[in-house]
Order: sequence, then C-alpha cells, then structure tokens
Amino acid sequence: MAKDVLGILGDYEPKGKMIQGVGKFILWGLDDPFHITTISGSVIYGVGKIIESRSPYGLRRAKMDLAEIKRQMRELILDISSLRV
Repeated sequence: MAKDVLGILGDYEPKGKMIQGVGKFILWGLDDPFHITTISGSVIYGVGKIIESRSPYGLRRAKMDLAEIKRQMRELILDISSLRV
C-alpha cells in the first residue's frame, strides 16, 4: 500500500540530475589534452540521462512542472503586454 502511494506521488525531481551535473562538470570544467575527461564526462552525463528517463513521473513532479509552466506563461504575457507598436 505505501509503495503504491509513493509510486503515485513520485519524486520531487527526477533521479540522475546530480549524476548529470557531475558529468557536465567533468566534461566542461576539466580539460585535458588527451580528452579522457571529455569522454568520461559525456559517459557519466549519459548514464544520468538514462537514470532520469527511468524515474517515475508522479504527482509531485507534475505539480512542479505545472507551476513552472504557469510562471513561464506569466512572464510571456508580461513581455507581450509590454511591447509597444
């Protein structure tokens, strides 16, 4: 029962975001002439993307996504209304 509720609620953010951040840091932050960090950083980032795609969506993330869409729409409406012809 509790597992079903947690499955419906989901996580606040998709799993794998921290791994993606580490991969991006290694990919762009550390630079070497042999491109070892470039390859390892892109592999770590790819693993994070795979983990993110497998994480359940859930109601929590849906609520956060809807709030983000509302915020973006509000900003867009303000930008459009402030245009002068």
